[in-house]
Order: sequence, then structure tokens, then C-alpha cells
Amino acid sequence: MRARRVSPLVGAAAAARLLLTFGDYDRRLTLDAAEALRLAPLVEAWWRRGASNVEVRAAVTWGAPRSVRSAYDHIEARLAGGRPAAVRPDGPVSGRPRRGGSSVRSQGATGRR
Repeated sequence: MRARRVSPLVGAAAAARLLLTFGDYDRRLTLDAAEALRLAPLVEAWWRRGASNVEVRAAVTWGAPRSVRSAYDHIEARLAGGRPAAVRPDGPVSGRPRRGGSSVRSQGATGRR
């Protein structure tokens, strides 16, 4: 059986739908449909690198400044400037050292002189 090809427009539409939800999380990040379609390729680039919708949304909405002059400019800057690195095959980094790894505490550092 042959693999089904998905139209590029389907991906752009899904990306635009995601972008349109940002205003639900923060009204200052509300886009119109035309703006969302223009920004869709940036979301698709994140997806190609392995990012989830939650990661894309967090990259845009997390820590937004108090004053957002343009939702479009803010979202464009966040998506273009913060593209994720390729997803590692062994999954996300947990912040904990792996077995046999070292930490400051296990090296005997006490903070005293």
C-alpha cells in the first residue's frame, strides 16, 4: 500500500489553528486568520524539529512582557528566534544526573570555605 501524501495546506491550516488559540491563553496574543496563516510556516518548522503543540505554545506565551505592542511581531520573534534544537533520540533532558553522573552535592561541595 502506498503512503498517503498530505497537502502542505493541511499542515499550514493546523499550524494556523494552533496560532489562533494563543489569544485564549493571553488576549494580547490574539491574531486574525491572515496573520496566523503568515506565521504558520514558523510553527511547522518547530513541528519538523519535534516540538509539540504545548512546547510551541509555551515558547510564545511563557514570560510575555507586560506590554505587547503587536501580537504578530511578538509571536514571530518568539518562533523565529527560539526554534528548538532537534529532538534527541533518547528523549528530553530531565535535569537529573544519569546513573553514575556527578552532582555538586556528591562531589562533597558544602559551600563552606
